[in-house]
Amino acid sequence: MDENDQIFGIPEIDGPLYAALPPGWLALLSGHSGTGAPLLAKQFAHAGIGRVPVLFYTTFERTDDVRRAFTTFGWDPAEVKVVNLADEYYERVLVRGLEIARAREQGLTLDELVGAVPRDVTARSFSLTNRMLSDLAGMDQPFRLVLDSVDFFFEVLEPHDVTTVARQIRHRCQTIGGQALLTLHSVAHDRAVYGLLQDLADLAFDLRAEPRGSFYAHQLFTEKVANRPELSRITPVHVGVGGWAAGAAEGKSG
Repeated sequence: MDENDQIFGIPEIDGPLYAALPPGWLALLSGHSGTGAPLLAKQFAHAGIGRVPVLFYTTFERTDDVRRAFTTFGWDPAEVKVVNLADEYYERVLVRGLEIARAREQGLTLDELVGAVPRDVTARSFSLTNRMLSDLAGMDQPFRLVLDSVDFFFEVLEPHDVTTVARQIRHRCQTIGGQALLTLHSVAHDRAVYGLLQDLADLAFDLRAEPRGSFYAHQLFTEKVANRPELSRITPVHVGVGGWAAGAAEGKSG
């Protein structure tokens, strides 16, 4: 396998899959809280560094925590554009909502009234989907993108809007050879919508953790490979000094 043909940077997983993929593709990674899916998403981003522009959209972590995780495993966060959608949504929508609620309860000063109009326009015009898709629209070369996670979109958008975002990302990937990973951390979403996301994805993974005595054994389920069902498999994985790797952790194969 060429060193550039990486999905997660795990040869045992990447090798059989990469050759089966089109130039541009969309992957879906599910993993319940605590399984380590956010780290695997960062490893997916790292695997694109040095080859294509890399965009990492986080919806639940602090930006500094994302960069710190990259550094912990020896990955360079300077080569990744980290965008904190949750922070932007809070600052441009929720904070304004709190201001409006306070104004209704306590009233406004003249200075606050004068300054309110521009902020109102900003709040109304801000869109999570447009914020991310505008970045994609400006891309004119292959790229790697992570949206970690889609759960936040389910909180603030209608389900059909979430699938529309996934369709737009996939179309952009197909158009210019991008590679994108969407993650899901919750099982509470509508199964029909989750099924639609799986249908849209060229690859679908599920990271699971099973208790084994005093530790957890992790397995990465490759549940879907576009038009190649024979490539579906279950791979034991563990976290080492360089991130996720194939095989059970040393001394924990039982």
